[in-house]
Amino acid sequence: MLEPHASSTDIGTIIGASIDAAPGIAALALAAMTCVLLLICALRLPTRRVFGAVIAYTLWAAAPATLLAILLPAAQLAAGIAAHIGAPGQLVFAPLHRVISIAPSPASTPWQSWLLAAWLAGTVAMVARLWRTHASYHAYLGPLSQRHGIHNSACDDHSPAVVGLWRPIIVVPRNFATRYTKQEQQLILAHETIHARRHDPLANATCALLQCLFWFHPLVHYAARRFRLDQELACDAAVMRVHPGRKRCYAEAMLKTQLSTQGALIHCHWQSIHPLKERIMQLNANPPRTLRRWSGRIAIIGSCGLAALAAHADVEPSAASYAIDMRLDASGESATPKLLVKEGVPFAVASEGKGGAWRTEFVLNQAGENTVFLKAIIKHDSQVVSQPGLLVRLGEKAAVTGDDFRLTVAVSRQRD
Repeated sequence: MLEPHASSTDIGTIIGASIDAAPGIAALALAAMTCVLLLICALRLPTRRVFGAVIAYTLWAAAPATLLAILLPAAQLAAGIAAHIGAPGQLVFAPLHRVISIAPSPASTPWQSWLLAAWLAGTVAMVARLWRTHASYHAYLGPLSQRHGIHNSACDDHSPAVVGLWRPIIVVPRNFATRYTKQEQQLILAHETIHARRHDPLANATCALLQCLFWFHPLVHYAARRFRLDQELACDAAVMRVHPGRKRCYAEAMLKTQLSTQGALIHCHWQSIHPLKERIMQLNANPPRTLRRWSGRIAIIGSCGLAALAAHADVEPSAASYAIDMRLDASGESATPKLLVKEGVPFAVASEGKGGAWRTEFVLNQAGENTVFLKAIIKHDSQVVSQPGLLVRLGEKAAVTGDDFRLTVAVSRQRD
């Protein structure tokens, strides 16, 4: 029987499993994000022509959904490892034998640490830049005065915007009543109300978060600009469905609005970075009929459902069997046990020699088609000396080295 561990060890195991699997997860997330953004950028214009701007805007939900589809199974894997650590399992005793020398450990890969440090530095810099822009924009607006549910800023030269994530409010310039006619004011407020009801600032914050995480990826920043344009086009289309006879008035309101000298990435501006010509031209497009819009919604929902089923088809596969060849070198002695184990079933190897008693507890879980994640707790004389996590490619060796031990494992899948 394996010894039970406290909840603090389980938490540490989850964190350790997540950190050890991070390079593989990051590579998968990068590849998936690149593919989904390329697909969205290729489909957005045909979707807009066939199903309308509103349906085209919903395509962008696939980007954060893809990232969640990758990260959630990874979190489940780490939690599953922690749940199995300390559960009953097989125990193998392998005595330590004296060896003349221990093979030197392979050279470390400091480039991975430098790569992680560079990514963290870039992410922090992007977050700081976003925060400075956000704070500068709020300072630029000055104190807000509320009238008839609309908030007026203390300056004249900014565009109407929806401000706030969880409780969005509409903020208009101080000269809003004199710059725009009554009809233009009505259309602008209708546009911003749609932004608020759809919680578009929250969508913009999600977009900004992805830009921070993938700051090094030019496609992400290009896609962010296209996303913001599609967001505005979707709002324009929604307003025109309610006010179909006011296209000219709506276009004149766009032309009157100057580009804001201050702006924040997460707010929804009446006219921000989006091509004005494309927005005005889109006003002349014939809106799709109700049946076509619903067909577009059903097609997108169905595609997402099929993708989710495909992604999670193997979430709980039947437990596979693996053969493990292991070598433990400690205090000038070595043990070379061989085991046949089941995925997710804990096992342990106990060894004893002149240098004391060693015990290593393991849980193996499949991480990819040709890789497994092996979480271990290594004890020397009942004291935990290491809790490594190894991402092992099938048929290849992986090793972990401590002050006075070296553990080498090779894993192969057993065919039924």
